[in-house]
This record gives sequence, structure tokens and C-alpha cells, in this order.
Amino acid sequence: MKNGLMGAIALLLLSGCSVSHPGGFERVDEDPSSNTVQYRYDPQTFNKDAMAVDLAEYCSKRGFDKVEALPAQDSHIPGLKKAWYQCNYAVKS
Repeated sequence: MKNGLMGAIALLLLSGCSVSHPGGFERVDEDPSSNTVQYRYDPQTFNKDAMAVDLAEYCSKRGFDKVEALPAQDSHIPGLKKAWYQCNYAVKS
């Protein structure tokens, strides 16, 4: 019963939340085995350029020089989106 009540309270708190980090986005998950990182953001208010810089820095710190976006999805938090990005190497000819 106590766990269910805590879960319900957490869900209520999250449902009213927006992304309050600078730039309107936050890094929420990463998978080092596939060189991917997930961001959650408000599509109406996030700073796309700031997120691109954050992504480039994230990938660069891991030795990569290219970022590829995977399709965005709706977040479990209403009104927000989430998207995975993959760090890769640019093909040089």
C-alpha cells in the first residue's frame, strides 16, 4: 500500500512538471554499448541550438565527431518529447 501511494504521488508530481533545465531539455538516459544518449524536451520551448551543442560535446568527449538523431517519441510526461541520438564517426574520403 505504501509503495502504491508513493508511486501515485510521484506520478502526480511528474505529470505537472516541465523540463526546467537551462535550454528546456535534459539528458535522461545513455547506452554506452550503442553510443546513444536520450534527451527529454518540450518541443514548444526548448533551445535546439543549445541541445545540439550539448550533444556535440557529449559525443566529442567519447571520441566521436558526428551525431545522428533517431526518431523522436512522446514522453511518458504529457506534452514532452524524448529522442535518442547516436554518436558516430564521420566518413572521411
